[in-house]
Amino acid sequence: MPLNSSSTPARIQAELNEALSLREAGNHAFRSGDYKLSTEKYRDSNYNILWLKGLRYTGALPADDWTIVETLTEMQFTTQSNEAASWLRYETFDGMEPPVDYGVDFYQPEAPTKSVSRFQKALTCTSMAEDALKDHPTKWRPSAKAMGKLFYRKAMAHEGLNDYDGAWKAIQEAHGVLEGNDAAVCELGTKIWKIRQYGRPHGLERGFTPIEPDFFFKPFRQDNYDRLSCCRLCHPMDFQTGS
Repeated sequence: MPLNSSSTPARIQAELNEALSLREAGNHAFRSGDYKLSTEKYRDSNYNILWLKGLRYTGALPADDWTIVETLTEMQFTTQSNEAASWLRYETFDGMEPPVDYGVDFYQPEAPTKSVSRFQKALTCTSMAEDALKDHPTKWRPSAKAMGKLFYRKAMAHEGLNDYDGAWKAIQEAHGVLEGNDAAVCELGTKIWKIRQYGRPHGLERGFTPIEPDFFFKPFRQDNYDRLSCCRLCHPMDFQTGS
């Protein structure tokens, strides 16, 4: 798919339709538990979206046509977030990634197969989803639920890479947009808080300096440190005397 100004509106619409079709195929594979296929479909959909975004720099898309820009922003954000979720579930991934075949339109030097973590792949996807909102600012914004999902997936990716500080920051971001109303975020946040507070898991000797969170995941019973609550927004009764 060469980037040139000869791309017609029909070709552009065809690429949009194909990207949407690939994303739906990824959604179907994800729901079916085929995470290898869903990852591939989301990735291919993202290639189409990025190609279309590149057309703005060639003059093929009018610079003032913000309708298509909003469409591409929504598509990239959603598809990248979905791909991140797929990588997190893709437990059978062997860690080996062959060079990407972009086709005859791109120069591709020889590149050996390399090892990569699925958590790193997921983290890259969350970063690209966030970048989609910054590249071409528009009026479109994802819902609080969609942003919460993205930050939650970002936290899981950091956790998989043993980056608990990064995971904690992402959990706080998720908690902020969801206002504490998500059980999965609360559960993961409690786990990350414990690791940062009491040391690394899996019996590793080196621990972390205890860091008291500002407002959530605090123990609310002195005699039971394993029982933690997210915040007053999630469990207001937990913070009352004698609860």
